[in-house]
Parts: sequence; C-alpha cells; structure tokens
Amino acid sequence: MTALTEGQYAGEFILSEADGDQSRDQLVVLSGQNLKAGAVIGRVGIGVGKADVPAVVGTGTGTMTALYAGPEVEKGSYVIKCKTAVANGGVFTVTTPSGKLLPDMTMTPGGGGTTTYRSRHINFSLTDNGDFVVNDTFTVVVTTGAPAVIGSGTGVISALSLGPDALPGEYTVECITAITNSGTFKVIAPDGDVVAVGTVVAGAGGTLVLANQRHLNLTITENGDFAVGDVYHVFVYNELVKKAVAWDPTTYDGRHKVAGVLYDNVDASLADNAGVAIARNAVVLESALQWATAITAAQKSGAKLDMLVLGIVAR
Repeated sequence: MTALTEGQYAGEFILSEADGDQSRDQLVVLSGQNLKAGAVIGRVGIGVGKADVPAVVGTGTGTMTALYAGPEVEKGSYVIKCKTAVANGGVFTVTTPSGKLLPDMTMTPGGGGTTTYRSRHINFSLTDNGDFVVNDTFTVVVTTGAPAVIGSGTGVISALSLGPDALPGEYTVECITAITNSGTFKVIAPDGDVVAVGTVVAGAGGTLVLANQRHLNLTITENGDFAVGDVYHVFVYNELVKKAVAWDPTTYDGRHKVAGVLYDNVDASLADNAGVAIARNAVVLESALQWATAITAAQKSGAKLDMLVLGIVAR
C-alpha cells in the first residue's frame, strides 16, 4: 500500500493573531520558489548591476555624462525627456522606473553649456552640443550585469555579489596604483568610505578576488594594463517589488532579514505567484515552521529573535 503524507494546511501554524487582517500582508513570491505554509521568508529588496550612459534618441546632439546612482536608485528604465525646447538649453522631465516624476531638469542656456542634475535616484550632466527638440529622450537602464571599465584598461569585473552591509547607491572600484600586468584597486561605498583595497595577482590574465566582504564581493581580471584612475561604476539598486523567498541568512539581497511566515503553500516554480504572509503581531507554532535546506539550529534561533522584532512569537 502506498503511504500518503498529509501536508500542512493554510494557517495551521498560527496559534493567535491580531483582529481582522492586521497581522497579514499580501505579497508576491519570486519565480523559482516553491514554499510551504509556515515557511519563514525574507523579501529580496536590493540587487547589484550597472547602468550605461545612453545617447539621445531624437534630433538633438547633446550628450549625457557623469552618470551615477543615489540611495533611492531603482532597477529599470529612467526616462529623461525634453518637454520644452530652448535655444542652447531646454527643460527635461525625469521619470523613475516606478513611474514617479522627479523634479524637472532645466538646462542653463549657453552654447555648449553643461548642466548637472542631482537627485536621490540618479545624477548626471547634460551638454547641449546642438539644440534639443521636444521629445528628445535619454533612457538610463539600471540592470543586472557587470559594468565595463572607464579608462584605458581592458580588464573585466565579474562575480559581483553583496555583503551584509551593502548600501543602495553607487560603489566605485578604482585603480589607485598601476603595475604591469597588475594594479591595486580601492572600493568606495556610496557613503564615501573606502571599504576594501586589493591588488591583482601579477601576470597576464591575473586576478583580484575580494570575497567575503562586508559591502561588495567581486573579481577583477587583468586583460590589459590598468592606469591610475580607471574605474568601474557598480550600481546597487532597489527592487521595484520586494518579492518573497525562503529566508536565507547567507544571501544579502534582503532575504537575510526575516519578513514573516507564509500563510499558505505557494508554488512559484515557473513564474511569480501571489501569496499572503503573517508579517506581524502573532503567535506561531515553532514546530510547524518550515525552513530552507541547510538552515542550522543556531540560525533558526537567530531568526526567531528577528521574528520577535516583528511581534511574531514562536512557541
């Protein structure tokens, strides 16, 4: 006879919760996850990648330079569009990937003049090389992937990942000492602190590996000699939707922080799927909690302390 195992039912792990739906939040479970009722979850909130300086689409011949990220930078496309054309200038709207309108950018008129734009999302300069017209557009795409080096070196950066102290915004990885078939680099965090320094192992195709860092992990491979000032601009961006995944204290994109307990089974193996979580002010049955593979007893104890911060007591 085939043995059948009865799974855990929706909410079976709840001993008590606040009135109404005060304890519950709707959420989206990230594609690739297959979570059971009672799963302890985190929510992916940040990622690491790049943004390349775009050319204008339209009839103007102005250029964008000095692109860098602020602490509220989002993953996706920023649209900078001319709404008012002025000789040797113009007014541009700036729209975030989430659709928020940031303050307009007004170029200072003047032949070949450059105007700088500042925000907590993105920052850049525009130069009017030839008059812009209405609807001329720059699209800045913040995405995953490794940035190219800016400068004369031809090495590549790879294996980017986040440490537990990673900050949204822009990290710069800059060559500070030029060495034949090598080079020394410093990593500068968005708040201006130097958080790591390392030297490429000498030799053609030598590498620099910065692993287990508090902020940013990376590898640099030297394909052609670097020069002092060569730099990579690494964007740590905010996700537009903080999607739920199994809690994991070793992956520092937000899932290392407990965000609650999943109310019911959610199979998102093939695509994102909706769900509900107990996010605050509840008492749950400790023995009914579901954990990702390889979570240790010590890690579970730490997670239960984090749950207490949310008002979720495991008994």
